[in-house]
Amino acid sequence: MFAPTEDYLDTKRILLILTVVWGILGLIFFIIFPQSLALGPTDPECYEVGNYSINGECNLFGEPLTTMTKPFEVVFGDFTYVIIWGIIMGVLWLRVQNTMMVGIVGIALAALFTQGFSQEAQIIGYGLLAVAIGVALYQLITVRVHYPSG
Repeated sequence: MFAPTEDYLDTKRILLILTVVWGILGLIFFIIFPQSLALGPTDPECYEVGNYSINGECNLFGEPLTTMTKPFEVVFGDFTYVIIWGIIMGVLWLRVQNTMMVGIVGIALAALFTQGFSQEAQIIGYGLLAVAIGVALYQLITVRVHYPSG
């Protein structure tokens, strides 16, 4: 007579658990997910439904920066690039702790953010440019005061 071994019973239990898990995931994906899309906006954006086509509105491969910043631009508007600028400057400051380098990179990024954007974004970019130039000038002055060359 065949007596099931311990390994055979463990395999049966694992298969039963996997079947239940896949069944629950199938219910979620095929029943609940389409209903949640139906309850959302009547005209969802391409990034909300994951429609990243080659020639569509969300052209991920042709315009990756524009496509990746679309969801943030909906929430933050023209301040999206200010937030990106601040994150880059903060991480750079934490890594190098040199205000001169942060000032120079800040000038470059702020100059980049003043070109080709809306009028409000350009005003914000010029403000960032002024802050970055101020940080760079402050660093130059403090270095000259504390460490004179003569």
